[in-house]
Amino acid sequence: MNIILLGFMGSGKTSIGKMLSKKKDFNFIDTDLEIEKRNQMSINNIFKDLGELFFRNEEKKLLNDIKEKNNIVLSTGGGFACNSQNIKKLNNFGLTIYLKYSNNKLFERLKKQRKERPLIKDLNDSDLKIFIKKYLHKRKEYYTQADNIIECDKLDENQILRKINSLIVPK
Repeated sequence: MNIILLGFMGSGKTSIGKMLSKKKDFNFIDTDLEIEKRNQMSINNIFKDLGELFFRNEEKKLLNDIKEKNNIVLSTGGGFACNSQNIKKLNNFGLTIYLKYSNNKLFERLKKQRKERPLIKDLNDSDLKIFIKKYLHKRKEYYTQADNIIECDKLDENQILRKINSLIVPK
């Protein structure tokens, strides 16, 4: 069984994924970190030097490389699931879970993390709100194709983990 975490930037996919993989004794893969490792450059530099199309192709390659693996918690980048081919493949790969937050909650979370996030580091509060609203609206059609959606606004990490565990049905 594989567990795939989907959601917008700042939704906690990596931190939840790491905790979940430890509890389940599964391997953990963060797609962005794996792509950085494979290309020996940061996501920021990949986008800047090689372009978004190159990056999206790297995501497809990664998904293809791991499709036969099992017992993985996969934390996807915010845009990973945002094409019809990828979301179908992710749903076939394992149990997909969308960690859903409202625009306001994402804003609260991301404004604290702005410096570490290349796409938003130069945005003021007003522009950050616009960015979140625009991209969340675009990506919602893909995120909502996940097997499960967890409304996370009022939950802490432990409550999210408990909800995920309740969705995992042993075979």
